[in-house]
Amino acid sequence: MSINPKRIFEHSQIFDFRQAKDIIHCLKTCVFCYNPKMKLQFIVLLSIVVAFVYGCSYKSDLELKTYSEVQQLSQINAIAIKTGEKPPDFTVVTTEGKVVRLSDFAKQKKPVIVYFMATWCPYCAQDYQALSNVYPKYENNISFISISLDLSEDLIKLREYKKRYTELKNTMFAPGQYGILVNYSATKTTKKFAIDRNGALKYIALGAFDEKQWEILLNEILK
Repeated sequence: MSINPKRIFEHSQIFDFRQAKDIIHCLKTCVFCYNPKMKLQFIVLLSIVVAFVYGCSYKSDLELKTYSEVQQLSQINAIAIKTGEKPPDFTVVTTEGKVVRLSDFAKQKKPVIVYFMATWCPYCAQDYQALSNVYPKYENNISFISISLDLSEDLIKLREYKKRYTELKNTMFAPGQYGILVNYSATKTTKKFAIDRNGALKYIALGAFDEKQWEILLNEILK
């Protein structure tokens, strides 16, 4: 009699612990009845199966982090913002120590994108990678502010994160504030607010963009 570990692994993802317990009992009975000398082999196999099933039953750190942040922020009573209106003003301190006020961009007649992110967000990384190949052509004409919706992320953490994207050195990163998250209904990462040169909200978007989508958005708010 031979035991095929591969076959057990192929099915282990759909077992819960009670099912696994029943199967292990059956295996134990069959193996020991057939050949007592296979006891050591069975113990090793049992350890592998238990570890595999146990590991598959837990979410990754990223999933848990994402879940906890969304749960926390979902308690926000959001204030609706409509395109064509001026979005709520705010003041942040960037990773370079500069105090930035949103309304100042309208005074300078300069469009700006407000982007909500988190350093642990893989979709934000996709956004930044695509933006890195596009933004240098626009950096003199459009400002870009990234605000973390994870309130545990401070200036130091964001400063280190920004170093990953050298082509975005002229963008701004700032820690989040509860009031900003409330006013912008910022409960999910990759949320983008495109504000034109007059300070009016032109577009709201969610989800990771590719290079072409970034170019379309940046060209639109320059009009």
